[in-house]
Amino acid sequence: MSDPKPINTRTLRAVPSIALFFALALAAACAAALTTPWAHAAPSPPAAGGGQVVALVNGDPVTALDVVHRMRLSELMTHKAQSRQEALEELINEKIKLQQAKNQRIEVTDAQVDKVFTGMAQRTSRKTADFAAALTQAGIDMPRFKMRLRAELGWRQVLEQRAPGVFQVRDADLVAILMARGEAAQTKATEYSLQQIILVVPRNSPEPVRAGRMKEAEGLRNRFSSCDQDMDLAREIREVVIKERIVRLSTDLAVQYKQLLDRTPDGKMAPPEVTATGIELVAICSRKEVVADVSSRREFKEELLTKRLAEHEKYLLDYFRKQSIIEYR
Repeated sequence: MSDPKPINTRTLRAVPSIALFFALALAAACAAALTTPWAHAAPSPPAAGGGQVVALVNGDPVTALDVVHRMRLSELMTHKAQSRQEALEELINEKIKLQQAKNQRIEVTDAQVDKVFTGMAQRTSRKTADFAAALTQAGIDMPRFKMRLRAELGWRQVLEQRAPGVFQVRDADLVAILMARGEAAQTKATEYSLQQIILVVPRNSPEPVRAGRMKEAEGLRNRFSSCDQDMDLAREIREVVIKERIVRLSTDLAVQYKQLLDRTPDGKMAPPEVTATGIELVAICSRKEVVADVSSRREFKEELLTKRLAEHEKYLLDYFRKQSIIEYR
C-alpha cells in the first residue's frame, strides 16, 4: 500500500482544534458521569498480574493494568462496559498515534496537555484540582488519562500534516446542509467588539503570586464599566498587556464562548481565565446584530469537518496499523 500523500497544511486552517472535538466530548461525558452516585465510589483494586505485558506495539508494551484502567475510563464516559479486547485495541491505536507523532517530530508539551485539561475542568464548572480529584475518586489514573490527551493532541497534528483536499470546506457544501434543513443561506449574527487584557504572571511563579494576580484581575473586573473610559484602570496595574480591540462574529465562536459573552453586559468583563502567559480578561466593548453569510456558519463547518475527519482518521490509522508490528501475548 502506498504512503498517503501529504499536502500543504494551509488547507486546514478551518479544521477545528482537538479542544473542540476530543476534549469537549470527553469533558461533557466526564461531567455527566461524575454527577452519578456510582462514579464516586472507591476504585476497584487492580487485578493480580496487572504489570503483565499483554501486547507489544513496535516494541512498546501495553500492560494488563493499562487495559483495566482504560475499561474503567470507558465505563465512566459511556455508562457501558467495555470488553477487554476493545480496550486493548484502543490502547494499541493510542500507542500508534504517539509513535507517529514522534516519528514526525511532533512534540506535545506538558503545558499543552495541562491547558486542555484545564479547559475540560472549566467546562465541568470545576477547578482543575477538583476535577482531577473527582476523576481520581472515580477510579481514573491521572497519568494514563493525560497520556490519552497527549496522544490525541499529537495525532491531530499528524492528521493535519497528511490531510487530503477534502478538508477544504466550500460554501456550496454549507449551502447544501442549510437547504437540507430548510434554512436560508444568510443568517443573523452578533458582532462583538472585544478587548483583551493580560496580567502577566512569570512562568514557575509560586501559588501566592498567582493568587495575588487573580485578586488584582477580579478587582479590575469589578470596577470596570466601559472600554472607552476605564482602560486607564488597567494601565495602573503593573506588568499588564492591553491588546488592540478586535471584532468577532458569534458565528465564528465556540458555543461555550458565545454563551459566556452573552452573559456579560456591554462595558463589563468576562471572568478572568488562567492562561500560559498569566491572567486573561476580556472586555465586551459593544455588540450589534448583523447579517452573516453562509461561510461564517461555524457549526456547519464543524459538522462537515467532523465527518470528514472521522473518515480520514480511520483510513490513516488502518494504514499505520498495517505498517506496525503488533504482538499479542
